Amino acid sequence: MNRDREHPRRRHPRKLPRPLRFLLRIVSTALIISLVLVFLPRLTRLAGRLWPDPARTERVSELLSHELKDSARLETLTVDDQGVLTATVQAALIGEVQRVTMDYDYRASVGVDLTKVRLSAEDGILTLYLPPFEILSDSLTPTHVDRQDFWYPLTEKRRAQLIEEEKASRADAILAEVGSSDDVWNRTVGTLSGLIRSWLGADTWLVTVEIQKEENPV
Repeated sequence: MNRDREHPRRRHPRKLPRPLRFLLRIVSTALIISLVLVFLPRLTRLAGRLWPDPARTERVSELLSHELKDSARLETLTVDDQGVLTATVQAALIGEVQRVTMDYDYRASVGVDLTKVRLSAEDGILTLYLPPFEILSDSLTPTHVDRQDFWYPLTEKRRAQLIEEEKASRADAILAEVGSSDDVWNRTVGTLSGLIRSWLGADTWLVTVEIQKEENPV
């Protein structure tokens, strides 16, 4: 038996250079912090659902109610458009005695009246039920008026009536379109969610807030 045979030398793993180890330590620390920031709010909300705190939910509900009333209105869409109004007046035996053609600029602000938002608290979840969209403000400004009214002159009262009727017609058309628009709804939810986060501050992680449409508005 050959006792002089050398045993193979064990190889030790080479250590990474110190700058590389330092860089890996920074990256791993940043990754851990990122994971904590991502999952902590979810875990906190899950804990809030599993072990709801009625006192905390009530406090947050009161805070939201106060902020909603103070904010009053949330604008989520503006309309800037042009149109043409045409109106006629007919008289028996004579026929058309007045024709008015009016070019106009129409502007409207569309949004939600936050004072009408209904809050519901159940099992640690605050649900905000939003009322239908409203015309928060609008204006119709004539830019050109063509009148054929020799037999029946256009009065200022009738002119104002025509403008108000056209405003109402444009408002109804806009609300019908907005009410069925997912894009406007998603924009509204996003804007309101941002406001809620700013109102609640640190409490944002402690309570789950959901936003839904009011199914049966009064």
